[in-house]
Amino acid sequence: MRSAAATARGATRRVPPDLLRLAPALLVTTLLFGGALLGALKQSVEPPLGGGPSTWSLASWRAVFADPTFLDALWFSIRLAVISSLAAALIALVLATLLRSRGPALKTTFSLPVTVPHLIVAVLAVAWLAPGGIAERALGSLPIGVVHAQSGLGIVLVYVYKETPFLVLLLLSVMGRTLRRREEASAVLGASPSQVLRWVVWPAVRRPLAVGSMIVGAFVLGAFEVPLVLGPNYPPTLATYAYQATQTSPLSGQGKAAASLLVAAAAAIALGLAALALARTEDG
Repeated sequence: MRSAAATARGATRRVPPDLLRLAPALLVTTLLFGGALLGALKQSVEPPLGGGPSTWSLASWRAVFADPTFLDALWFSIRLAVISSLAAALIALVLATLLRSRGPALKTTFSLPVTVPHLIVAVLAVAWLAPGGIAERALGSLPIGVVHAQSGLGIVLVYVYKETPFLVLLLLSVMGRTLRRREEASAVLGASPSQVLRWVVWPAVRRPLAVGSMIVGAFVLGAFEVPLVLGPNYPPTLATYAYQATQTSPLSGQGKAAASLLVAAAAAIALGLAALALARTEDG
């Protein structure tokens, strides 16, 4: 008994303390997210009226990948995720550089959009920027279309507005006194401002910036409410494609919707694993 107890205590000590603290949240997330994935996978291979394993097939998957609308939705979702994450990352890098020397009040004010739900921002964008909206009434006309634009401009603007403060907070967390002292030491040793930026600042911020951008991209791939409110009628995103599949064909559409959402989930998981691997490396 003593040896078994000692072995258990030794195994507990070998587990990282951070992992132990996160265990309850990880357990709940795994059960909820894993259960949803298994349910979607089961629904994607079931016939429309249900049935046992002997009746399961890949008909929904074949129908999805043979549908040109799905392929357009996949490409549109990837394009939105890439553009939104890259634009938010570039803007966040500039703003974090400007805000790092400012007081906490300004930093807190700038981070307020993080707490606002995406749907509220999308509704406000419609109220202000849609044809006949507040901005058009005040200015007469807008130079470009934002709401329901074929390019997805309105979707990108909402995600950039929402996710840029999140990335700024990540960058400010590493732009503290330690980084400032390293910059000053490099300048004393004769490094030019561009060399300080290249050799000191960029190595410190590139990993959190890349990880945060991947998180933003994974979120955009599976998001539903903003594309539904601001997106064009065509092409849809993967999430809106799944919604439309259930509306046009209540029976067979369930399997197609599950298959399309699993594709989005797979892409988001791939980005999440890449972010995890990047976060664990020493050099980024």
